[in-house]
Amino acid sequence: MSWFEEWFNSPLYEKLYASRNEEEASQLADLIERIIPKEEFKNILDLGCGRGRHSITLAKRGYIVTGLDLSEKALTTAKQKAASQNINNVRFLSGDMRKPLSEKFDAIVNLFTTFGYFLEDSENVEVLNSVSKMLDSTGVFVIDYLNAEVVRNMLDPFEEGTYNQYSYRITRYIENDMVFKTIRFSGEDLDEPLEYVERVKLYNLEWFKKTLAIHGFEIVELFGNYKGDRFESSRSGRLIIAARKF
Repeated sequence: MSWFEEWFNSPLYEKLYASRNEEEASQLADLIERIIPKEEFKNILDLGCGRGRHSITLAKRGYIVTGLDLSEKALTTAKQKAASQNINNVRFLSGDMRKPLSEKFDAIVNLFTTFGYFLEDSENVEVLNSVSKMLDSTGVFVIDYLNAEVVRNMLDPFEEGTYNQYSYRITRYIENDMVFKTIRFSGEDLDEPLEYVERVKLYNLEWFKKTLAIHGFEIVELFGNYKGDRFESSRSGRLIIAARKF
């Protein structure tokens, strides 16, 4: 089983990230509305939608949203959240982002560093090939990714905290052009500490320019954060790319 299948299906994932900032999701949705206004890009795919935080936010703003994810646990949570809020213009599907759906979308978004999960570059490139096949000829692809240069220079190696009855300890390190995050949980109701690992490839802007071009995309806009400030390789917290097919 891959690291993301094991970790994203764990109930401890929800506990660690339960307090993710909804204001941040709203700010990112504001930026997405600037890049792909719903009047022109109504039908969108949230590729790697997780528990539906961004899918539901975008659906509330009038988009028709399809969320695709490999984690059944995440999809169950996303469906429950949408149903509890009576949101009918979003659906959630199970699938591998490397394998395209048999339908086209006006726009595709890949948010909160849901890219670079695979060990081999060729597998990560398959994701971009899948996007190309699912995107309409006039469509736009938006990817919200980490800024590899800042991660390399400013990585926080250690973090710890508590959530309810659990304590967690996070360590981060870089090896073989990948950033690793190890999360270790302990608590009274755990027989022994549990440990999970996140791993993301570190791709810079030049890699994306080259690889997107191979798959028929031209980068049309770059942003360095969710406020929409311009991207600066040495200081921006995010690398947010808007690419259009040519």
